[in-house]
Amino acid sequence: MFFSVIVPIYNVEKYLSRCIDSVLSQTFADFELILVDDGSPDNCPEICDKYVQKDHRIKVVHKENGGLVSARQAGVSIAKGDYIFNLDGDDAITPDALMSAYQIIRDTKADLVSFSYRIYTDGKLGKVVHDLVQEGLYDKKRLKEQIYPNLLSNKNMQNLFYFLWAKAIKKELALKYQMNLPTSIIMGEDACCTTPCYLDANSVYMSKKAIYLYTVRGDSITTSFKISQISQVAQAVTYLRNLDVKKPEYFEDLLSRYSAFLCFAILAAAAEGGYFSEINGIKQAVLGSVHKEEIKKAHFENITVKSKIAIFLLKKEQIRLAFYFLYLCKKIKDIKGLIK
Repeated sequence: MFFSVIVPIYNVEKYLSRCIDSVLSQTFADFELILVDDGSPDNCPEICDKYVQKDHRIKVVHKENGGLVSARQAGVSIAKGDYIFNLDGDDAITPDALMSAYQIIRDTKADLVSFSYRIYTDGKLGKVVHDLVQEGLYDKKRLKEQIYPNLLSNKNMQNLFYFLWAKAIKKELALKYQMNLPTSIIMGEDACCTTPCYLDANSVYMSKKAIYLYTVRGDSITTSFKISQISQVAQAVTYLRNLDVKKPEYFEDLLSRYSAFLCFAILAAAAEGGYFSEINGIKQAVLGSVHKEEIKKAHFENITVKSKIAIFLLKKEQIRLAFYFLYLCKKIKDIKGLIK
């Protein structure tokens, strides 16, 4: 069997059939589909059981809710495919997704293939989003020169796609770094797996083909603010620092920028959402964690004036001032939008 497609499922009843149907409609047939019901409280368990009767390639795992990491681990632990393809339950893939991955792997023997994706909102296809680097095969030499410097966060506050989805990963790599990941990491968990996979891979193929349809949801964990996200990212930073894999000499710089960038992004989400009552808690969470020193060490170059000011204030531990600055930026943007 060539591919194991793993779908972690929790509270995605509205999207699940579309997701599953997109896999069953593949032009490449040598795959298994592993549906992992992570204790979903809606009708997802019943939907999974109904589909397993339709196609012998489908396996269903029902488990108590344990979070995204544990759901993916439950899937990869029983996977029989040579390569793992992660697909979120509210997303979908194009009919030629697995065929495209197979052809690249057949021709290049790449350990990891990363694809572009297309935004999907309210039933409509949106723009295609490409990764930073050019399309092509990256052997170990090119990985060191062009891929590693863009992991986590480069000097321009940009990074290669963190996420596990839209990637075909050799099972040995996926097992090694997915199964060791603590289930307590619930923000930055994808980066904690993809980063060591890139570092350990002998070759990687970066494709510009958009085979993944990413659903934008207003209620997703990536679009909502919670103060706990700060400590969750701090846990991810600590985990990444202790990875048992050969790292480039500048890995600490990548980590510092990653920490600073995500604190900036979380603070911006809080400011733009008007979470004024959380300012003191945000300050304590940032200054009481590894972020305090990581932000001070972070060095950026070609970033926006807004980002420069916000990072400068974070370095000076002026969390409250940074919050109000980002709130003001959002209000100015809103006013400009009204004027137009």
